[in-house]
Amino acid sequence: MAVTRHVTRRLASAVATTATIAMTLSACGGTDSPGSAGGASVAANGSTAIAVGNGPFLSNVDLHLSSSKGYFAEAGLTADIKVLTAGSNAVPQLLNNSMQFAAVDVSTAITAVAQHLPIEVVAPNTVGSSGKVGYAGVVVSPQSGITSPAGLVGKTVAVNQINGTAMVLTKAALAKDGVDWTKVKFTEVAPPQLLPTLTAGRSDGAVLGEPGVTAAVSQKMTYLLNLEQNTVPGAVTFVYITSKAYASKNPEVVKSFASAVLKGHVYANAHPNEVRTLALASTEIPAELLAKVTLPTFGEKAVEAQEIDTWIALLEQYGGFDKSKAPTAAAVLGQ
Repeated sequence: MAVTRHVTRRLASAVATTATIAMTLSACGGTDSPGSAGGASVAANGSTAIAVGNGPFLSNVDLHLSSSKGYFAEAGLTADIKVLTAGSNAVPQLLNNSMQFAAVDVSTAITAVAQHLPIEVVAPNTVGSSGKVGYAGVVVSPQSGITSPAGLVGKTVAVNQINGTAMVLTKAALAKDGVDWTKVKFTEVAPPQLLPTLTAGRSDGAVLGEPGVTAAVSQKMTYLLNLEQNTVPGAVTFVYITSKAYASKNPEVVKSFASAVLKGHVYANAHPNEVRTLALASTEIPAELLAKVTLPTFGEKAVEAQEIDTWIALLEQYGGFDKSKAPTAAAVLGQ
């Protein structure tokens, strides 16, 4: 998380997502389900069985690659890869132990911990693109007349969620370019309608992620700004989380999962053609778009406290995050 992953369908507002999580847990009676004790399951072959969730997007390729290359098997794991249709589905499933690991954006993980939901970050998924053209960015229509970030002043940019990650990074990126982001208007548009909104001229720009960026460029739109280049380059953007109960009872499984995933990330970053081939089966992206998209960059090292602190600062400055309620990076990392 539609034609996007990084800053559209899956980059929903952390606040809104966590609110949904809280309501879901309340409706199902909290974490008192039979599976909530956090125990590990044993697969038929004697390895540890884990269920791992990610969306139907390019960033899920790391799981499929680690599975197909045998990295999970080498770590003593049998991974059942689940499709997450919404980030708000992840935490409830982790807390009742129907799923052991799931990918969410960093903002969601931070906000969940801030609201005392017992989860922790265990491994990276994707990291920020450092190139001029990234996995996501602001795209503008030819009719807008915009040729530089400064041209967004007084214009309207469509985002998937007001005060969500896409909007936060847009503000931060504009500030880095010396642009007065307070004079840019933002409008909330449902993810599947972002590109149509831009095409129809109902906004001057839109924040899209792949394959939406490539689809937009093929329609003569202009890629204007990589949101991550000067804000979170190389820093984790999506992470794998687990419940504190599971991590406490199964520390070796958590270490094994992180090790297998990181090994897959190193391979994925070095073999883009294999990533595109795997994505034909793990996503619904057409082959003609897959051949052209900018691939995500996967994190090759453990998530560091400095990366979490960077996100907390961004959320506080550009997303209305309450500084007094911000968790420590150590709490987010389960340290």
